[in-house]
Amino acid sequence: MEDKKYEIEKIAEFKKAVERFENKKRFKKLPDQVIELVEQVSKGEFAGSHTKHSDTPTPYDVYKLRLPNPDANASKRDGYRVYYMVVTETKIVVFLVIYYKKETPTVSDTYINGLIDGYFLASSDNENDANDEEADEPEPEK
Repeated sequence: MEDKKYEIEKIAEFKKAVERFENKKRFKKLPDQVIELVEQVSKGEFAGSHTKHSDTPTPYDVYKLRLPNPDANASKRDGYRVYYMVVTETKIVVFLVIYYKKETPTVSDTYINGLIDGYFLASSDNENDANDEEADEPEPEK
């Protein structure tokens, strides 16, 4: 039995990047690395450097992780970068972005903050849609 403490979510940008890497032969081991990472963080074992803490209405922490690229015999320094957010209150880990250091030297804090804002905006829209659906249901007659 697996001891999963955190629910895992991946935003569209993260999924697209992993899919793009999967389609290239020189990144064939990345999917297995992502699976291992997901399993690790779902257990509450957060890898990487803590880059941000926010005391917003829904507090969260952001981590940046360096992954080696074993397909290119590259070290962590020349490998992948993964940013993920941990929302402790709701026990959710959200994978935000993954990129290959040799293709994209860095991503800005503004970009990461935009991904986070987009995630929370989409989450609140989904909650509002669910509440609207409940409100649209007719009340039973008495």
